[in-house]
Amino acid sequence: MFKAILALLIVGAALGGGGYYNYNRNAGMDADLSKPRPYKTISTQQVEELLKAYQADLARMKGSVANAPGGAGAIDRADSSDVGGKAKGFATFQRDNERWKNERGRVFEQEKTLADLRFEKSIRDRKLDDERTRIWNRLTTF
Repeated sequence: MFKAILALLIVGAALGGGGYYNYNRNAGMDADLSKPRPYKTISTQQVEELLKAYQADLARMKGSVANAPGGAGAIDRADSSDVGGKAKGFATFQRDNERWKNERGRVFEQEKTLADLRFEKSIRDRKLDDERTRIWNRLTTF
């Protein structure tokens, strides 16, 4: 009887120690939870809807800023002795370039938002928000 109880205690201690070791070894699984999550409070359905909407909007916006404006055409239209014409061409190029840079900045902001939404969706797909599932996965993943 004593040997059976001792064997159960040893097996229990081995399972507990192995589980503790494995839980700590898989701590990287929870690393994403410590990162900023701006869309944590909205529902999964809303995250998916926003993801689709931002993807479609980003594809449209990228098409409008695909080519950077070139100023050589506007500046070269003026004769080499027409300094005023060249200055107007340069001013036109500057306005077009500023408009393009602003639009490109909006594209970068959209890409960042899209990356945040994808990150939030990946957390939810891996069920890291559900504490029981997260802990069970850390204990049992070898």
